Amino acid sequence: MSSRCVLCNRTFDSDQALQQHKRDSPAHAFDCTTCDRHFGNDTALQQHLRDSPVHAPSFDCDDCDRSFDSEKALQQHLRDSPAHAPSSDCETCDRSFGSEEALEQHLRDSPVHAPSFDCETCARSFGSEEALEQHLRDSPVHAPSYDCESCDRSFGSEEALEQHLRDSRVHQHAPETPLDIFFRSFQTFDYDPSLPPATSYAYLREHEDWRRGDAASDNAWNRYQDALESELRMWYGAENVLTAWHALCRSIGVEPLPQTYEQCKEVRAHYTKL
Repeated sequence: MSSRCVLCNRTFDSDQALQQHKRDSPAHAFDCTTCDRHFGNDTALQQHLRDSPVHAPSFDCDDCDRSFDSEKALQQHLRDSPAHAPSSDCETCDRSFGSEEALEQHLRDSPVHAPSFDCETCARSFGSEEALEQHLRDSPVHAPSYDCESCDRSFGSEEALEQHLRDSRVHQHAPETPLDIFFRSFQTFDYDPSLPPATSYAYLREHEDWRRGDAASDNAWNRYQDALESELRMWYGAENVLTAWHALCRSIGVEPLPQTYEQCKEVRAHYTKL
């Protein structure tokens, strides 16, 4: 495809050859390549470059994609255009304000930015420290708890806990019985109150290595008999009360029940020898 130079009335084989011709030929010494125009001398070319709107200097606003014909016009645009107004942003709300004062008012007045006083236990928030303190003081969730670790129970006051410890059967300590006192008087003996008294006495005799007829053995036997009688009276009443003897006989499996005091003494004599 041929390319023609209108000024010189010449034809070239390609556009590249045409452009080289315009660049190198003296006939094109005063061309304006921007406008694709030819001038007869340099003065005319320079006047064209100076006066043509096409060659007027351009002052561009990259943000707005606009151009201005002077630096002053560009600066006025940057100063006055809403697009270039300084932005005061609230990152929390993703909002912008026209001034720092407007942003500060937003931060001060918006409920979103109101100070929060949190109760981490309840996962609740309050508008003031006073409200939080009232919640901590009055809410049943934060009421002081007085715990009984043995029972895994909680009480609303120390007085209630003390009453529980005093009155609950769980915390009642069984009184030390005459037999307990007797067996625990031997400090090196490992006494087990759950064992029958006769069994405990047999273990005690073996522990102390008593022999029949030893003074220590006789003394211990007499003390054991006294403790056993005291134990019976403590649990079942006086020995001359027939109902008390019946209660004792039932507890140890004696049948038939003795009907007279003499029969009761026979039961006593039999079991104290065991």
